[in-house]
Amino acid sequence: MRRAMIALMGTAAGTVLLVGAKAGFSSPTDRPLNPQAAGATGPVPSGSVPPPSGGAAPPASMPPGNGGATTTTTTAAAPPAGGGTKTTTAPKPTTAAPKPPRTTMKDGTFGGNSIYVEYGSVELSIVVSGGKITDIKVLDSPSDHSRSVQINNSALPKLRSQALSSQSANIDTVSGATYTSSGYKLSLQSAIDRAFQA
Repeated sequence: MRRAMIALMGTAAGTVLLVGAKAGFSSPTDRPLNPQAAGATGPVPSGSVPPPSGGAAPPASMPPGNGGATTTTTTAAAPPAGGGTKTTTAPKPTTAAPKPPRTTMKDGTFGGNSIYVEYGSVELSIVVSGGKITDIKVLDSPSDHSRSVQINNSALPKLRSQALSSQSANIDTVSGATYTSSGYKLSLQSAIDRAFQA
């Protein structure tokens, strides 16, 4: 009988210890955020602030990392009056549309780029009147060698004639004046481009 009583007391004491241990080591989610508000008695965990008398607990009664959890509430925006959906229109651009490219050349005199070729540079200027090229002036051409001067004296008038006829730099290369012809075309095209962009 005495052994039965000792065993029964031992079982009861073990049960009390287990229940007490479980209550003491419960997970943070098992505990209420504010033990006093939930009717619990005893010490308040460190780091928490007891609620003012008759009021609710502050928003974050237990800081994160101290066994507590914080909650955040989000309120949805109310729909506009009338139950319809509000639509907004995109703002109109404030910058003006770019000017369309010119379809004719502007009247005036326009210089072309100086183009370096094998024996020197070729540079032209054009005169535009009524939207058409009326004159082409050679400002520079290869002239360091007498042979270059001889070639240019023959080639430049032919290139000018073709350019005035075609009203463009799309002209044929003069035989025997390949370098001068290529420089002439490039300088002429840059002058024409300036006349259109002006």
